[in-house]
Amino acid sequence: MNRCLIKSNLSRNIFQFSAKLIFIFLVFTLIFGIPNVSASLSDSGGRIFGSIVDSETGESLPGATIFLENTTIGTASDLDGAFSLLKIPPGRYNLIIHLIGYARTKIENLEIEEGKLSKLDIALVPDAIKIHDVVVTAKAIQNTEGSLLKKRQKSVAISDAISAEAISRYGSSDAAEAMSQITGASVVDGKYVLVRGLGERYSNTKLNGAELPSADPDKKAFQMDLLPVNLLDNLIVTKSFTPDQPGNFTGGIIDIGTKTYPESFSLKYSTSCSFTKGTTGNKNFLTYPGGNKDWFGMDDGTRNLPEELQDTSIVIPDIGYAFTDSVLAHELDRLSKSFTRVMAPTVKTAPLNKNFSLSLGNTTMLSGGIPLGYLGSFSYNRKYSFYDDGKVASWKLTGNISEVDELNKDFELKDSHGKDEVIWGGLAILSLKPHPAHELTFNYLFTQSGESSSRYLTGKFYDGNLPDDAVYETRVLKYTERNLQSIQLRGQHNLNKFKDINIEWMISNDNNSQDEPDLRFFSNHYFITENDTTNSVDTTYSITPSHYRVPQRYFRYLDENNLRFDLKISMSFKQWADLSGKLTFGGLLNQKNRTYRERVFEYRNQDYSSYEGDPNEYLSDSNLGIIDSTTGYSTFYIFGNYIVESSEARSNYDGDQEITASFVMVELPIARRLRLIGGARYEKTIMNIVTKDSTYEKGELRNHDLLPSVSLIYQLKDNMNLRLAYGKTLARPTFRELAPFPSWDFANGFFFIGNPELNRTLIDNYDVRWEWFVRPCEIIALSTFYKKFHNPIERTIKNENGEIQFQNVDRAEVYGIEFEVRKKLDQVSSSLKNFQLGSNFSWANSKVKIPEAELISIRGYDPNAGIYRPLWGQSKYIFNLFLGYDNNNYGTKADLNFSVFSERLSEVSIGGTPNIYELPQPSLNFIISQKLISRLNFKLSARNLLNTSARKVYHFKKHDYIYQEHKKGRSISAGISYVIG
Repeated sequence: MNRCLIKSNLSRNIFQFSAKLIFIFLVFTLIFGIPNVSASLSDSGGRIFGSIVDSETGESLPGATIFLENTTIGTASDLDGAFSLLKIPPGRYNLIIHLIGYARTKIENLEIEEGKLSKLDIALVPDAIKIHDVVVTAKAIQNTEGSLLKKRQKSVAISDAISAEAISRYGSSDAAEAMSQITGASVVDGKYVLVRGLGERYSNTKLNGAELPSADPDKKAFQMDLLPVNLLDNLIVTKSFTPDQPGNFTGGIIDIGTKTYPESFSLKYSTSCSFTKGTTGNKNFLTYPGGNKDWFGMDDGTRNLPEELQDTSIVIPDIGYAFTDSVLAHELDRLSKSFTRVMAPTVKTAPLNKNFSLSLGNTTMLSGGIPLGYLGSFSYNRKYSFYDDGKVASWKLTGNISEVDELNKDFELKDSHGKDEVIWGGLAILSLKPHPAHELTFNYLFTQSGESSSRYLTGKFYDGNLPDDAVYETRVLKYTERNLQSIQLRGQHNLNKFKDINIEWMISNDNNSQDEPDLRFFSNHYFITENDTTNSVDTTYSITPSHYRVPQRYFRYLDENNLRFDLKISMSFKQWADLSGKLTFGGLLNQKNRTYRERVFEYRNQDYSSYEGDPNEYLSDSNLGIIDSTTGYSTFYIFGNYIVESSEARSNYDGDQEITASFVMVELPIARRLRLIGGARYEKTIMNIVTKDSTYEKGELRNHDLLPSVSLIYQLKDNMNLRLAYGKTLARPTFRELAPFPSWDFANGFFFIGNPELNRTLIDNYDVRWEWFVRPCEIIALSTFYKKFHNPIERTIKNENGEIQFQNVDRAEVYGIEFEVRKKLDQVSSSLKNFQLGSNFSWANSKVKIPEAELISIRGYDPNAGIYRPLWGQSKYIFNLFLGYDNNNYGTKADLNFSVFSERLSEVSIGGTPNIYELPQPSLNFIISQKLISRLNFKLSARNLLNTSARKVYHFKKHDYIYQEHKKGRSISAGISYVIG
């Protein structure tokens, strides 16, 4: 089927082949290199490893000489400032660190024990401010969260971050959940991340610096729930633009950092199971028969389009000809019976949720003392969710707002929904350092997700579409399979002989696909009548195509591939006062290709009278295809239900996008405490989209953009910064928004019409931040921002029929403030020395001008309606609060965290009907972990303790009208982990 789509892009195939070849070569090197080092690894002695950084800027310092005094044991720091000394005989030593331009540093009385590791992170003092040689003592491993704060302090851009340590403590299961803890970030639908309240269009997601493709047919955003947290090292959100970053972001760039190889042998294993109230053990959990590989997050072919119809040249016979033509009749009968017959959910008992992860890594030495680092990681998660008390309703304003006191109900349905979600992934890293000044790294990430969803809704329509006594019911069976593969090869090279030139390059190929095989809809209604004669109740079932859609099956597949090459060259220089600056320049070539395929089939019948209440029986052999025939002058075939293809060529499209970019940026110290970062980025965009219907012209976008950026960083104190930043960025339309053809959105029930006249949006971004890094792992920060949009792209309603189209509107603006604090409580009281308190808060206000045609329609109902509305998905405020306890003496950690967002625009309604808003969902979680023995830990977590309903409503005259409502249920999880290294 189309899921086996052959990608015809030759360059992509060549790259994939090359990446596989490199991977095989590196694995070969690893396998055959290990025997050469096994003897050395078994030698006695201790080991020192760590990093060398500049005490002022925090930047890594390559080329530093590190040796043990009065010995022959020594080395040099690599491109990342990292170093390691092996096979050191036990004893006490003085460690000497020397680098031209910096004070000679000595670490005294460093004790080396047999088989033990010592980690040192050393900051060198520049010669210009040294008084004499620096003597320090060894220090312990730096806290991971503290390391990220240090990185933020020295960054040239405004940023926020969360480390793997904090992610684990908050109990997040995937990257989307983890993002909800970052200042100004919120998560929609459990997968789409909004930064500073701006829609998914205004954010950009990268993996280790390479942009990730989207597998959503209607959105630009990467679905972040696709990444398990066990594969992550950190999440960094950059909120101000610098020229070395892609220009297509406004809210922020989310850079997902995967785990890296350890300096020494490391083995980690964890497993857990969880119970969700209302789901686990529920005997009425909705499901349906799937394939044998559902447990592995992939369909085994059970849901495939029947082999008979995979060839698109095959035409299903027309019923008008099949009545009297034997060949066509039997062909229609064969094709109608080729599909599976399941069209309705079944029930089972929902089991416990399960999760486990395993990682293994080390750094070893090849022949010649060349270090080779490697890491392999795997994680698996399966969880179930269910509710049977949900509500779905639709309301409408039918008169002038001044004359109406309430909304009219279109329909109200009871909603039951069961989901079985599987997500697993693997990460492989190999890093080779043939020389301390040169490093090659290969990363391979693979994640697979499968979600089986069964839904049943029943209730009444009140809009006159069905008789008042009719009960409507519909069933939805859906399976979504997602896959992400990322291959990255990167290199770093430091050329000290050429004025400290540093070269970084990366080739990446990222592929993201989403397959929705055999999405099934089955709707009907029925009447219940009392028979007084027999004293019984009679139920009469009916399917009425004029009122709702007949039974349907969708097969959809989307594949997006991103091929990218980045190059960045930086060189240090001395300005007029002999202070160090940096000039950075480089470029980017990015090719993106998207393929979308959709086929739709529906069941038809001459009178639909054969339906008796069982959707599966409705498609049994006795009701499907040829059910009888008559003979006379010629044979006449009588059909029950038969299949018809209602696919539209215009709904299938191919898109490609090519972006070439170049940039130049300078980091210039104006004075010892004042830095200027400025430059510009040039981006050329070519974007094309072609539908399979040749009657439609192709959509295209051609832009040349110059994006300037300037920022100032004033160091008020050694641990305090004041930042001011300006940058011009852009936002491009998606492939689907640009495609010049209409298509039916079955999930939301409207026609979506592409707009080839769309242009990209330009945004002016202004940021100010004050930040105080009080102590290690502590911060107080206050920010404000303002963003002005030129030609923003907004979803608009074209007419009363509910046709949706994206258009450029005149303007929009967003402004707000952010506050963050993390503070240990030992300064409050010695009894609170093990406690830490943290909080972040963001407030934002947005407004976008409503298109004139839509505003005219709205004012037909409400003459005083305003001309602005908020941006989609934008919350006025987002608040997070956490209290942590960490007692190293007893190995106990505990965290209580609370989060909430204000209501946000979810859907724009037709005419004067109020827009739909998602209401706040306060969340409270508690996690506690206890070290049982030296390497074994136990963790217990309780999530969603408040169990607030997920609600979307219409606001009208101080009353809320339900659009959607359900509860997720509280959950309790218990697990253990075992760690070596």
